[in-house]
Amino acid sequence: MKIHSVFFTLSLTLLISFNAPAALGRPATPVNVMMAKITEIFPTSWMSGAVVSNNDAQIAAQVDGRLVHVAQIGDRVSKGDVIAKIDDTLIALQINELQAGVNSAKSNYRFLQDEVARKQALAKQNLSTKTDLDQTINNRDMAKATLAAQQARLGQMRQRLAFTKIMAPFDAVVTTRLSKLGEVVSNGTKVLQLVETANLEITAQVPLTVYQFVRPGSELDVKSPLGQTSATVRTVVPVANNRSHLMELRLTLAQSQWPVGLDVRVAVPSGKTENLLVVHRDAIVLRRGGNAVFRINADNKAQRVPVELGIASGSLIAVNGSLKAGDNIVIRGAERLQEGQQVAIKDNNDTLVSIQSKE
Repeated sequence: MKIHSVFFTLSLTLLISFNAPAALGRPATPVNVMMAKITEIFPTSWMSGAVVSNNDAQIAAQVDGRLVHVAQIGDRVSKGDVIAKIDDTLIALQINELQAGVNSAKSNYRFLQDEVARKQALAKQNLSTKTDLDQTINNRDMAKATLAAQQARLGQMRQRLAFTKIMAPFDAVVTTRLSKLGEVVSNGTKVLQLVETANLEITAQVPLTVYQFVRPGSELDVKSPLGQTSATVRTVVPVANNRSHLMELRLTLAQSQWPVGLDVRVAVPSGKTENLLVVHRDAIVLRRGGNAVFRINADNKAQRVPVELGIASGSLIAVNGSLKAGDNIVIRGAERLQEGQQVAIKDNNDTLVSIQSKE
């Protein structure tokens, strides 16, 4: 009897010890939640793309001459800034020569104008022949044409003088020096490459099959090695390459400091938009028994709800199960939750909050 009594006492002690946490009450497990909601969602495919500039140009010389100034690589320039300069000594001398020719042509024209007026007066008094007057008028008209030609040549040379200053056509950064200081360049010689970094776009090659689902003005998710953002579809180019059957998608990249040339991935719609019940991707618990989420009831207890997964878009995924819009679904801390476990709800700042029944 004593032996049986000892075993009974030991078994009772072990049973009490094993159930002590339940008797004393486990501490509530902290979790973050997000409400299930019904929203528009569409399936997406991640397509490769790149950040590009709207303005990427190689700036060339428009006159012949020796370079006396060239901007440095990395210089940030504004529209109208002088980025390179060609020696203008010879052109300046040619302008002086042409200016002298214009002055001479003006003097000759004015003289012949006065002669025409004088001979017209004499002709009225029959003191000058009509032939003499006609010849003077002809000489005046020729002098006027000569003056116009001289002025045109002078204007062209002044334009050439202006071209000795190569100016930035837009706000940009100098990326390449295609000609160096001291080199002799001619009309058409490329001097610098400029890339605008303020107004950037994303270009992506996408299948023709998505044409019916992508519209200008749509906001698409974009991710890169430098982070994630969203971009607005500016245009869909409805022309595909015959071999690849891919067309170009252009998105406006606003308020981003991403560099030109950065590789990105764009979430491109690949199906129709539907109104579905969605939860955050992080809410899905993958276990051998199937996919599920944990819903928190008004008593702050976890309820495991099996779900079937639908289409996903960004951080949201459609689910089908015993859920409704407004249910509080665990998005962090669900990995070790069990059915009926007590939880403590935290907000995004990890501050404990309480939830109200949605009944």
